[in-house]
Amino acid sequence: MPIPGERRNSGRNRRAVLVLSMILLVWNAGAMVRHGTSTGPPPPGATVEDARVLAAARDDESADRSAESPRAGPLTIRQKYLLGKRVDINQAPLSEIAELPGISDTVAAAVVEERNRLGGFRSPGDLLGTKGIKRKRLQKILPFLVIKANN
Repeated sequence: MPIPGERRNSGRNRRAVLVLSMILLVWNAGAMVRHGTSTGPPPPGATVEDARVLAAARDDESADRSAESPRAGPLTIRQKYLLGKRVDINQAPLSEIAELPGISDTVAAAVVEERNRLGGFRSPGDLLGTKGIKRKRLQKILPFLVIKANN
């Protein structure tokens, strides 16, 4: 028995769901075209080996794209940090140390010089002996660092 005052909107709801489904279908089809994936059958005359070569080429392209930021090319140290990567202060080259937040090329050169003088850093506190690194700067770069034990 119908409830008094209730409108039957099932026809409108069905149309809304249908329109939404069509929008998603078109959106996904466009995304597949942009990314070069195909879900259809292979072209006539194509062999299994051709499919493997194409798949390998697509994998290589995606690997190349994953190593770069879509906006600026290669990933910065900040982006790598967000991905869970850290800089080993005992192995990193000067250019990688200079990408740390608050570290200039001059300070990075001083870090490399101090590392060579000490034979490597044993703890993050050892960086305080480097010219240009005080407590505040050390606290700023600490989340980006890993110091592996020297033998």
